[in-house]
Amino acid sequence: MTKRTIWKTTDEDSPALTQIRESNPSDHIAIAMLLHQLGYDATLALILEKLQTLILSPTDKILVATLNGKVVGSISLHALPLFHAAGYLGRITSMVVDEHHRGCGVGSALIAAAERWFTTVGCVKLEVTSGDHRADAHRFYESHGFLRDGQRFSKQSSCSSGVAI
Repeated sequence: MTKRTIWKTTDEDSPALTQIRESNPSDHIAIAMLLHQLGYDATLALILEKLQTLILSPTDKILVATLNGKVVGSISLHALPLFHAAGYLGRITSMVVDEHHRGCGVGSALIAAAERWFTTVGCVKLEVTSGDHRADAHRFYESHGFLRDGQRFSKQSSCSSGVAI
């Protein structure tokens, strides 16, 4: 049996939050519903498959925030080896807090737990991408020390499954 880590939150992280924990496959429905709030059309099967795969990876982590036992937020973390420098790049590829729990410290607790995990795996820089239309998210990330840094260019691959990311 694998050891599961639960990140304890402090009152500073989020006064009402019960816990931040590693996700497990049974969270797939809640996570899919959260992602739908951001406009992503991720199927239950896709989220379940991703959870089952990423849970086994030492360089990927999916965390969930729970309030009274209910999943109210999630964040996906990936540590990528840097080629041009020592260490890893920590990348947040998704973060969502239930629309009814935004502004209550859940996102701050997720970011705090993410930063702790990134540190433990040797990430020397962290980054997050956020759609141009998500001004509130941009302000949130900036309030947590993230800076606008360069530009991102993207292109759908010819092997794309048709799911926009």
